[in-house]
Amino acid sequence: MDFTEFLYRVGLAFEKAAGESLSAIVSFFLPKPRKNPPEPGFLRRLLKKGLTAHELISLEVQLVILTYLAASLLTVLLGWVYAFGVITILSFFALRYVVVSNREFVIDFPSYRFFYCGLFVLSAVSFAGYLLLRATVRGVYYYYAYLIGILAVVLVFRWAFRSRYGRDYTYGIVEEVKGDLIRVFVHDDIGANVKPGRYWVPAVPDAEPGRIVKLLVEERAMRSSVPVRILEVYLDQSSQTETEPKEETE
Repeated sequence: MDFTEFLYRVGLAFEKAAGESLSAIVSFFLPKPRKNPPEPGFLRRLLKKGLTAHELISLEVQLVILTYLAASLLTVLLGWVYAFGVITILSFFALRYVVVSNREFVIDFPSYRFFYCGLFVLSAVSFAGYLLLRATVRGVYYYYAYLIGILAVVLVFRWAFRSRYGRDYTYGIVEEVKGDLIRVFVHDDIGANVKPGRYWVPAVPDAEPGRIVKLLVEERAMRSSVPVRILEVYLDQSSQTETEPKEETE
């Protein structure tokens, strides 16, 4: 290979790399819903277990939020105002990219978007308010009042979320029938406040492995809710079996 051909190949490689980099940057700042679910890759190897698309996306969003909280707390404590601003902007676009590009693979997408985007905004406003407070006042009572105000806003946000998206039921997939009990797999459900996992509930007719069921959840103080019994069994996309007692008719 002569020197001219070498330069030509280097130029092609540089042009390809530049094009891919530009495409990645545009996709990051202006994301579009993807057609295929994301690849687990690193997270699957890290957790050493299979992840559904919904679980993977939920985990990615939580990692973005936690990384932002940790980095913001560090910059705020050190007083790095400009670094906090840069981190907030980049984290916003990172969260937006994960949420928007994967919206087709998230169960109950509106509730997840409301919760995580609201959580990010509350965190950013809280940190920014603290920086402003530290730069303008000195009295300790101002900080107490600020903490009370932030707590009030958090409670209002919680009330707004539960009023709009809160549910006393969730959905699961039947995995095993064992005597009078059925094991169901449930995704994390923010609206019902249910953690992902496998739960045992009383058996009902038509609940066979592979079928989707609607589950009543029981709230617990200071803890996540848990499924307690099956309300409906979905036989297919157009029909389901009610497990609620029928009302008496005259």
